[in-house]
Amino acid sequence: MTSAKPAKSLEQRLNFVGFDAAASTRMQALAPDVLKHLGPALDRFYGKVRQTAEVARFFGNDEHMAKAQAAQSNHWQSIAVGRFDDAYAAASHAIGNRHARIGLEPSWYVGGYALIVETVVKGVMHDWMERQAQTARKRKPAELIGEADAMGAHIADLIKAVMIDVDIAVTTYFEKLRSDAEEKERQAAQRQQRVIDAMGAALARLAQGDVSVRIDDEFDGALNRLKADFNFAVESIDRTISAIGSATDLIGSNAGAVAEAAQDISDRMTRQAAAIEQSVAALDGVTASINKTAEGTNAASGVAAEADRAAVQGGSVVQGAVEAMGEIEQSSTKISRIISVIDEIAFQTNLLALNAAVEAARAGQAGKGFAVVATEVRALAQRSAQAAKDVGMLIKESETSVEGGVSLVNRTGDAFNAIVGQVAEISRQVGNVAEAATQQASAINQINAAIIDMERLTEENAGFVDRSSEASRNLANQVDELVQRVSRFRTSAA
Repeated sequence: MTSAKPAKSLEQRLNFVGFDAAASTRMQALAPDVLKHLGPALDRFYGKVRQTAEVARFFGNDEHMAKAQAAQSNHWQSIAVGRFDDAYAAASHAIGNRHARIGLEPSWYVGGYALIVETVVKGVMHDWMERQAQTARKRKPAELIGEADAMGAHIADLIKAVMIDVDIAVTTYFEKLRSDAEEKERQAAQRQQRVIDAMGAALARLAQGDVSVRIDDEFDGALNRLKADFNFAVESIDRTISAIGSATDLIGSNAGAVAEAAQDISDRMTRQAAAIEQSVAALDGVTASINKTAEGTNAASGVAAEADRAAVQGGSVVQGAVEAMGEIEQSSTKISRIISVIDEIAFQTNLLALNAAVEAARAGQAGKGFAVVATEVRALAQRSAQAAKDVGMLIKESETSVEGGVSLVNRTGDAFNAIVGQVAEISRQVGNVAEAATQQASAINQINAAIIDMERLTEENAGFVDRSSEASRNLANQVDELVQRVSRFRTSAA
């Protein structure tokens, strides 16, 4: 790398894991075997990448992936020979920064290195075992163990080198994320500071009474909304202060008029109270007179009610006479029907006697006695018929007299009914007059009470008006003070 800090960081890593000059020499000795298997290891890794959508999306096409594989091969050559210089450190940091920039999480990067190391270590160990197998019979066990230890040291150096490379890339990845986050925080702080400065200046002017202040600077996102809300709030205050100023001017001009009107109302209330007092005195006299009228009307109503009851009783007597005459008429009718029956019987008896005489004459001497009886029966029948006729004439004369009496009694009953109706109407009208007089007296009493209440309310209203007049004067003084306070604000209209 070009800076001292990354080189020092790399040196610290190498010292911590014990990667010294001897390890670098061993890495150079192992490099041919590592590079032999690096190509297949990278092929296997990128084949896996093509099958994994989460990683393949970072490559636009096969050409892009081929360039990445070539760059990684060059980087691994530095690892294979143990060349951990500034150029290597810069390349490792560039890899970490690139991963952070594109959003490739360390888990995929570490997993890829695991696949590559797996293939390389398996290949190197396979080649070493083949070489050892060719000479194993000719060598002593101690020598073989020494060779195995040496090979273990080579593999350990390789793993250390790989882990250092992974450490640098992952650390750089997180440092990049942290740096980007700090940069975003710094920029956000700058934006917030701009807002705070603008808001502070605007609030300072607002505190001095300048409600025409507005924030014109453009901010980002929600901060711009804050500016809009501030401007809207101040604009509302501006309009309110302007409206208050106009209102105070109007209130101030009207406060005096209100006070004068209140005083005028107070004077009118005083005169009205005096007039109401006179009205109360006059109504007292009217109330007494109407009460006397109501008493007299009630007495007349009682007399009319008595007359109504007497007329009703007379009508009842006449109605009884009408009913008696009706019964007489019905009895005469029944007698007439009985006389008619007797007359019919006499007529039939006469016919029978005549027929008996005729039959007796035909019988000759044997029927003489029967003829005498028949003649007597006929004579009796004729006398009965004459008597029935005479009685019928008398009955008819009686019916005529009864009908005349019934007619007279009916007219008398009609006259009584008319009198009863007229007396009842008079009684009802007198009752209505009495009720109206009573209601009028009650209404006058209520009016009198209402006027007394009106007098009391008028006196109370006069007191209220006096207090209202005093309040109006106080309002005028307060409006003057409010005008002075509002005048210290500088509005956009000004």
